[in-house]
Amino acid sequence: MLNIASVIDDKMALPLMTEYFSILENNPDVPITFNVVNDNLKKEHQKTLRALPRIFDNCVAVNFLRPTPANYIHANTSSPDSNIKRNAYYRIDIPEELAVDRIIYLDADLICERSLEALESISLGQHPIGAVEDQGYVHRLQEMGISNLPGAYFNSGVLVIDVARWNKLRISERTRSLANLQPEMLKYQDQDALNAVLKGDWQHLDPCYNVQTPLITAKVSHNPIEKRQLAENQALQSPTLIHFNRFDKPWIIRNDHLHPWRAAYYYYHERMINKLAAAI
Repeated sequence: MLNIASVIDDKMALPLMTEYFSILENNPDVPITFNVVNDNLKKEHQKTLRALPRIFDNCVAVNFLRPTPANYIHANTSSPDSNIKRNAYYRIDIPEELAVDRIIYLDADLICERSLEALESISLGQHPIGAVEDQGYVHRLQEMGISNLPGAYFNSGVLVIDVARWNKLRISERTRSLANLQPEMLKYQDQDALNAVLKGDWQHLDPCYNVQTPLITAKVSHNPIEKRQLAENQALQSPTLIHFNRFDKPWIIRNDHLHPWRAAYYYYHERMINKLAAAI
């Protein structure tokens, strides 16, 4: 059983439905429960998500969780380098809310191309999470005065969470505290906060589980750690999860610019629309 969690509002409802559709189509033999943090989602969108178990035998349930916005009342939601909203922080609370062994947290701007089954049992060592290095290769740990260790800053869009270890280390509590007490420190909001609290205490996953827009756009890995370039180039050729992070989204057209993997997104989006229309 995969327990997948995401945070969603109306703006990202259709991308999330497309994402979940792609996951279910590419994991036909894997039972999956979706846990959705509902940030004022319209009833029609809730109804559509609840239809997924009727369409897919492998969709066990779609559960809705209530966020606690007051937990992040002083958190930074303004940065020229990101368009993150307050609800990005809500992922931090999820391991305190779900009584399961492992959570696969996914942002709402991904699509799945291959099986995720391995994420249920993949070893995290003694780490509370597994993640993929941010493929913008930013130096945020150094800039925040946390660590000079290269390649230790992860992207928070895909997280494999060991719930017991996460809660034992009080990661939710510590991250909330940092987000509210030092908001000026957080250029990339929740991602900076989690990296600052974990300080490199995370398991590196195969980059195929989070192939991000900077790598897609570059078409080849430019990871400063050369020994990681091969794995990133292989992930680029055979991605499991494609992450349309940053400002460049396949459903957004700017100055006639199209995301290079726009067709991959719309392949699932159009199939999702057709199947849902027949089911609702």
